[in-house]
Amino acid sequence: MGKKLNKMKILLLIILSIITPFGWTYLSSQEVSQPRIAIDKKLQAKMAHESTSEGRSETRPQLPAPTITFAFDKKDAIYKTGEEAVFTVAILNPDKSPYSGKCQFQLTDENSKSLKGETLEIVGGKAEYKATSNQPGFIRLYITAEYQGRNTSNYATAGFEPEKITASQTFPDDFMAFWTKQKATLDAIPMDLHRVEFDGPNPDFKYEYIDFQNIDGKRFYFIMSQPKKPGKYRISMRIPGAGIYKRHVHIPEAPNTISIELSVHDFPINQPIETYEKLIPNYFRMINGKKVRYECFDIQDREKYYYKSVLLGLWRTLDIACAEPNADVSKLMVSGGSQGGGLTLAIAGLDQRIKYIEVQCPVLCDHTAAIRQPGREAGWPHVLESVEKPEFFDEAVKVTAYYDNCNFARFIKAPVFIAQGFNDKTVPPSGTYAVFALIKSPKELYTEPFSAHGFTPEAVKQIALRSAEFRLKYFGLTDKNNVWKEGGDNEK
Repeated sequence: MGKKLNKMKILLLIILSIITPFGWTYLSSQEVSQPRIAIDKKLQAKMAHESTSEGRSETRPQLPAPTITFAFDKKDAIYKTGEEAVFTVAILNPDKSPYSGKCQFQLTDENSKSLKGETLEIVGGKAEYKATSNQPGFIRLYITAEYQGRNTSNYATAGFEPEKITASQTFPDDFMAFWTKQKATLDAIPMDLHRVEFDGPNPDFKYEYIDFQNIDGKRFYFIMSQPKKPGKYRISMRIPGAGIYKRHVHIPEAPNTISIELSVHDFPINQPIETYEKLIPNYFRMINGKKVRYECFDIQDREKYYYKSVLLGLWRTLDIACAEPNADVSKLMVSGGSQGGGLTLAIAGLDQRIKYIEVQCPVLCDHTAAIRQPGREAGWPHVLESVEKPEFFDEAVKVTAYYDNCNFARFIKAPVFIAQGFNDKTVPPSGTYAVFALIKSPKELYTEPFSAHGFTPEAVKQIALRSAEFRLKYFGLTDKNNVWKEGGDNEK
């Protein structure tokens, strides 16, 4: 009998134990007196800057090269169709002297189809090039300059009545019925909620690692912080950009706010960075001889596509947050950039509890643009380029409609602030315009011609000011410490 009790006690200890990021074992206080997890400001900063190899940009030696910059005769680089856009090209040698000589240029549409290519004479470091488009959309001018046998390039993008761009995506009759059924399926699954409190940087805040049961046997993980003082606090959920994983999920904290930072993947978010390095191969497949990442998995099957479980995980996360005793459910905000921006728009179309959203360079916008509207590029992640077999293609086209913000946008009730760069070749600006046109709630779109997937320093300042004004008007919040600090997360 004594041996049985000892075995049961050991089993109980194993069940109660939870492995933390640093290998400590966190048990119930009745079983052990080990300290709680503690993350101070120094450790918080270290965790925020750690990254896996999948998330790092390739570093190359910087060799002397000319600097190529652009300007337009219109500050916003937006023109009427048929109107000439004037690209002013300025080139400086590495010693800052004006560059002179012939450069190669290439004029393309948004989808990189060449429209014209010749040489351009640069005199005293400057030249002008004029071009137009007779249809709503974007054109790009690429300039290549030679220096000591090496080439360097840059490009600029002009828009032509982009507000007239229409969505190429179809709207399935059962779009919302499909998602309502998915949510009902999730609701029928026991939540199996795990919560582990830890000591964070601010002693006045409560911090928790939280995970729950999602569909298809997956779990969903997030961090939640909130003031310890009882009250009613707004809810702010930030959705991350793509990756496996660039960094630890941030430890969130904001005054008078229940803050949520999360992972879209089925693995804990409180592990050492080395753990994520080992997981990276699980989120890639070889498809048609090409290495393809998770965002394109199973696009031919609407029941299996990767982002289905992600969206349902976000939905259930909001269920948990809204059930908090201190939650003010009338003040629910969601934000994100790139993958986070696209998922923010999507969940706002599904969950009417959301009262305000801010996004930048959003993905999942008009997947079928390239095959239905010549001159346009499909929205990231270009899933139709990664269909596993030719016979799956037609079905994949149909499935994209259930995961396209052109359709989620129709159901958004919350005010929406969006920022987009014209030079973004990860998230094409035409898709953002197509989605923006379908949003019927209060909305604002800030665009900047020289920003790519991530904004120029001046654009970051302008976005902070414009979004703060919009947020104050529609959400009553003046805090400027928001999503824009991360840029577009530089997905490739």
